[in-house]
Amino acid sequence: MKISILIPTNNEPYITELVKEIHKTLKINHEIIIIEKSGKIPKVKNALVIKQKSNGLGQAVLEGLQHATGDVIVTMDGDGSHMPEDIPKLIEGLNQADIVIGSRFVKGAATKDKTHRKLISFLFRKFASAILSLKIKDSMSGFTVVRKKVYGKLRLTPLGYKINMEIIYKAKKRFRAVEVPITFQKRKSGKPKSGIKEALRTIIFIMELRLGLR
Repeated sequence: MKISILIPTNNEPYITELVKEIHKTLKINHEIIIIEKSGKIPKVKNALVIKQKSNGLGQAVLEGLQHATGDVIVTMDGDGSHMPEDIPKLIEGLNQADIVIGSRFVKGAATKDKTHRKLISFLFRKFASAILSLKIKDSMSGFTVVRKKVYGKLRLTPLGYKINMEIIYKAKKRFRAVEVPITFQKRKSGKPKSGIKEALRTIIFIMELRLGLR
């Protein structure tokens, strides 16, 4: 088994340290692919860095997938909010399923997000679960381990960072998904995307999935 770790970034200053931590943590065959959105391509040792040609985090994942040589795909944030130490736990979850979600909201998990962001996340997760009939508690997680064959069986048209929600929804009748508890850290740098515009985009995206428009 080979692991391909895809990390979308946008001029992320923490990425060099994150790559070092991943290599230090993982003792199995793996590769790291960084998909950089900005024009400033970082020089990172022991990682493949590609320039993103499309827009959006979800599209960055699909671009990175084209370069992945592993049969297992890991997606994670590049700002330090996802801990490399949690990757082996997620990989172990493949013994039970083809899709493993690093969850902030199952027993044993923890999140260091601010209170207002926890509330916003709660509302959108409940909305997505109701509209899309999802049993997964953290459908908006950006931290997943997925067998590469799953991507090959799905038609994905992601919007922004919600590609994993799309995967969970479109794969639910064909592939099993499980949640593994993680500790979600405060981001080491940068600012999270938020606001009314992003909220509306999320609502529209969920409805489009439900209506089969994506």
